[in-house]
Amino acid sequence: MLGRIQDQGLAQIQALYRIEKDLRGLSADQRHAARRERSKPIIDTLELWLAQSRARVSSKSPTGEALKYIAKYWGGLGLFLDDGRIELDKNPVERTIRPIALNRKNALFAGHDAGAQNWAVIASLI
Repeated sequence: MLGRIQDQGLAQIQALYRIEKDLRGLSADQRHAARRERSKPIIDTLELWLAQSRARVSSKSPTGEALKYIAKYWGGLGLFLDDGRIELDKNPVERTIRPIALNRKNALFAGHDAGAQNWAVIASLI
């Protein structure tokens, strides 16, 4: 039973990512229109699946905890449907800022307080 719940949820999420792959490179308006047509029905089905699945498992089980987490942040998931500029997840942003975060960490552990202070000034400007 639990494997089915996870498999069903994963299949719907994979479908969303397949759609996003198809939409990559389109304008924000085109992405918005295509998401409303193709992704919105999946999100609606996913929301129903979430409610039904939460009713089937104990909220204290690992699956129940995962479902509770999804429900807690459900409002943020649908934002990508309303704006073609918004990505489905935050991975592109994290990839963009990773070098800044790594450099900051390296500066802090360089063994020199002035270097860390200089990096803090530069990072705050960025």
